[in-house]
Amino acid sequence: MSGLLAGWDGLDPALRRLLRINLLALTTATLLLGAAYLLGFQHTAVEIDLAVMVLSIVLMLVTPPLCRRYGAPAAIVGLTLSALAFAVGGTWATPNLSPLTALLTMVPLLVGFPYLSRTWIRILMVVAVVGSASVAALGEWRRVDQLNDAWWVNAVVIASSLPAGVVVVVFLVRDAYDRLREQSAQLLESRTRIVQVADAARRGLERDLHDGAQQRLLAMSVTIERARKELLAGRHEGAAALLGRLAADNREVLLELRELARGIYPPLLAERGLVAALQSAARRSTVPVTLDVADFVRPGPQVEAAAYFCILEALTNAAKHSGAGEVLVTVRGLPHLAFSVSDDGVGFDRDVVTPGGLLGMEARIAAVGGTLELDSAPGRGTTLRADFASVDEPTMDTRG
Repeated sequence: MSGLLAGWDGLDPALRRLLRINLLALTTATLLLGAAYLLGFQHTAVEIDLAVMVLSIVLMLVTPPLCRRYGAPAAIVGLTLSALAFAVGGTWATPNLSPLTALLTMVPLLVGFPYLSRTWIRILMVVAVVGSASVAALGEWRRVDQLNDAWWVNAVVIASSLPAGVVVVVFLVRDAYDRLREQSAQLLESRTRIVQVADAARRGLERDLHDGAQQRLLAMSVTIERARKELLAGRHEGAAALLGRLAADNREVLLELRELARGIYPPLLAERGLVAALQSAARRSTVPVTLDVADFVRPGPQVEAAAYFCILEALTNAAKHSGAGEVLVTVRGLPHLAFSVSDDGVGFDRDVVTPGGLLGMEARIAAVGGTLELDSAPGRGTTLRADFASVDEPTMDTRG
């Protein structure tokens, strides 16, 4: 079964857990109702409910392969179709189930809210409203001329189906509460980190300007004064030499300021996107970099900037501290943006290393809704992974 559901492994852990719980509850209800049917509780309504439950399970099992390419939307669409099949078929066969089936039409909306775009959410809202109303109306209509004319039919079907539906709803509510509490804690921590990182970035920018361009400009002002004195003294050759040195210093200052501006936000990233900016960074790297890109769809500017600067920081760390002979940068665009940076360097023990740069990367990724994972140990290199599975789809576009 784990191999059959392997396509769900790339989803958010909370969504994956809810899908497995739903599938388990649905399968359990089907087995219970099937056992009741074999024990002699044979009726047309029970047969219809069994067929509907099997169909719902099949619709759920179709989604794992699709999730490999389309991610969370494929899982939610499968869950929606499964819930609607169960709601309509169950209500037709057993009208007394209509309170449960009406509730189940709203489950996909509640499950998908953190993972889908606004367009998808609006569609699921229509499904929830129209579906619940239609199921309630169908239940009332079928109650007049229903198939289950024996009291035990309703009892068996409800006893088999209701607990499973309640379990799904209870887990959904509990998961939503846990997620909200966790996100509140992460928000507070992220805000603190962002302030710390912003302060550190300002101090770093001030230091770079003071130690670099500012010192060069001061030296140039001294050279200008010396050139002026040479001209006043009539020593034109000395003045020409000093002016030549000034021209060279000016070019170096311009180059340094361009590099500094590129570190703030490189024009190439804004104009041509993440892949082009990474190709440029790989060419400038002092350590050989292999860039592996597949299925790339250009994300929104905030996600793009977070990914770029985290990869750039990882490349800088590999060049300065790891002693690596090669770095592999992997970027995947589907079903959502994800990247990894792996080097073959000496690695490190995170517990004994100052985490300033890593905290900055975590803050960048968390600020746009992604997650960051570091895997390193002395003697076996370092791998940094980031995943933007929970980023809202409207940020995605296909520019450049």
